[in-house]
Amino acid sequence: QTTATYTFSGANASEVLSGTIDSNLTFVTAKGTSAQSPTFYTAAPAGVRIYSDRATGDGNSFTISVATGYEITGLSFTAVATYNPTVTYSVDGGAFATMPKSTNDYTLSGIAAASTLTFKNAHLGGTSNIQLRIPSFTVTYRPTSSMAVGNVNAAKVNLVKNTVVDNNILFSAKADVKVISMNGQVVKSASVNENTSLNVADLAKGMYIVTGTVNGKAVSEKIIKK
Repeated sequence: QTTATYTFSGANASEVLSGTIDSNLTFVTAKGTSAQSPTFYTAAPAGVRIYSDRATGDGNSFTISVATGYEITGLSFTAVATYNPTVTYSVDGGAFATMPKSTNDYTLSGIAAASTLTFKNAHLGGTSNIQLRIPSFTVTYRPTSSMAVGNVNAAKVNLVKNTVVDNNILFSAKADVKVISMNGQVVKSASVNENTSLNVADLAKGMYIVTGTVNGKAVSEKIIKK
């Protein structure tokens, strides 16, 4: 199992919207229905500010993507005191659940996210929005069982032919696929065959994750909808 820690600082303040954790992990943030997008907080302790929407509970979100052949097994972070609202999480675009916390320590373990792990500020109600302020976070991940016992030097399994999409995603393999937005919601799902396509003309411009299982292997690929 591999442990990777990402620390926000002045050197990577520009990576609040997206960034690289290590060679197998990346992240993106999304605004949700909050009035404010995620921002970088410069005063000590520096960190990312994830804002809530007290009217809807659909605040800013933070999505971590893992490379094909690996799965995320845990996530932990310590929020700045007094900035520690309710946080929910979603594994591979599934339903959101409350992330366990003790005071301002948030810890998630025992999961197996083969493509994405999303958490968001789910504060709801009250008289004002509450930010979640995170100076750093730690992710644990491991090779999937199929990769661990198989040939780790095998060629990468591809699912999507065109990662920059106008109206249709073209597929190179048969699979049951999901298209997941950067806030962790499944926006499309379908059964596709090799050399067929899925129309996504109705989706908003931006980045999405396409997941599926090809030859028994979980595959996730990023696409950009133009």
